[in-house]
Amino acid sequence: MNEVTQDYIKKFQGKKIFMDFDGTLCEYRYNDHVGGDEDLWDLTGQTREELLFGDAYFKARPLQTVKNFLNNFDWENIFILGWVLTNNEIDQKIEWLKIHYPQFKRENIYFVAFPLMKHEVMETFCKKYNISHSDVVLIDDSLKNIRAAEKEGFSAYHVTSLVD
Repeated sequence: MNEVTQDYIKKFQGKKIFMDFDGTLCEYRYNDHVGGDEDLWDLTGQTREELLFGDAYFKARPLQTVKNFLNNFDWENIFILGWVLTNNEIDQKIEWLKIHYPQFKRENIYFVAFPLMKHEVMETFCKKYNISHSDVVLIDDSLKNIRAAEKEGFSAYHVTSLVD
């Protein structure tokens, strides 16, 4: 790992790290396409049919650089904070995690119905466990989520910060 990556490893030690799923733990490409249907459902890389009935998440490619980075931390302090539109997505993402990230305990996996709720989940987490915002990091691929988290006093990084 390069010097910048080593700096992030030091910076994140002892913190609670919240990881986005799509485009962060895995490639943002499903069934060899990135666009969904042309309406509200186009918030994801899948079509309505894939979201409701498909298995595209089982085929998502894990990002090895991210996995290598996360292996530097205590898995008890790493959480999934993704978002979903359907229960099928939850089931698939849980199964994908069991295969590619078996280190995650189910109680460390959170999904929200709207992406901009992520900083609210972290806020609630901090209150419940009496943790300072400065002890929580969000790693995401959405600038809106990153900005919202930073506005609330959390450290937030784009996933490309982890790439050598």
